[in-house]
Amino acid sequence: MKITLHATWMFLTTLLFAGSASLAQAVAAPETGGDPQPVIAEAIDELIRELEQNRDKIKEDDAIAYRISDELIAPHIDFERITRLVIGKYWRRASEEQRRRLVKEMKTLLIRSYVAAMTSYADEIIAHKDSISYQPSRYKPGDRKASVRTTITIDNGQSVEVQYQVYLNNGEWKIYDIRIEGISLAITYRTSFGETIKREGLESLIEQLAERNRKGEVELPATVAQPFKNKTGAAAR
Repeated sequence: MKITLHATWMFLTTLLFAGSASLAQAVAAPETGGDPQPVIAEAIDELIRELEQNRDKIKEDDAIAYRISDELIAPHIDFERITRLVIGKYWRRASEEQRRRLVKEMKTLLIRSYVAAMTSYADEIIAHKDSISYQPSRYKPGDRKASVRTTITIDNGQSVEVQYQVYLNNGEWKIYDIRIEGISLAITYRTSFGETIKREGLESLIEQLAERNRKGEVELPATVAQPFKNKTGAAAR
C-alpha cells in the first residue's frame, strides 16, 4: 500500500513521539553521561510491538490507542514547555487561566494526532518499521540538551532527515520539539497560531483549539508538509 503524504507525516509524528516518550525510562542515569540516542531504537521497537499485537483491536476501538498513548507518551512529554515554545511572546501576556487552558488544548491536540496515526495508519507504520537509521551522536557527557538525528526512508527510496529535540529535566529526557528537514514543528505551529492571535486575539485562539478538539479534528500546519512535496511530489491530504 502506498503511503500518502499525510500518512507519512502521521507515521513520522507517531514514531517521533513514541521514541522521545520512553527516554526517561530507558536512560537510568542521564546526569552522568547517558546518551539518549541508543534508546530511541528500543523505544520505537516497543511501539511497533504494541501496534503489531493490537493492530486489529486499534482499528475497532481507539480507546486502546489512547491507552498506548497514556503509557508511552503523555507521562514523558513536557506539554507546558511545548506550549510555551509554540505560543512564544504571547505566553508572557497570557493570564494563568489562559495558560492552563492553552496547555490543556495543546496536549489534547498532540495526543489526538498520535492516536489518529495509530488508528488510521497502523499497517503502514508496521510495514515501514525498518526504514529508520540513526546518524552519529553529537552528545557529550554533561549536556542538558540533545538532538537525536535520524533518517527515515519513504516512498521511491527518498529519505527525510528528522531530529528529536530533547532536554534534561530532573534526571529525565523530555521532548520539546521535532525538526523535519530542518523545519521545527513547534515554530511552524507558532507561525500559524501567531497569525490567529494577531488577527483575533489569544482568547479566540484558545476557543478555536477547544472547538477543534471537541470535533476531533487533527491537522498539522500546512507549511510543515513542504519538505515532503519536494521529496514525493505529492500534495497533502
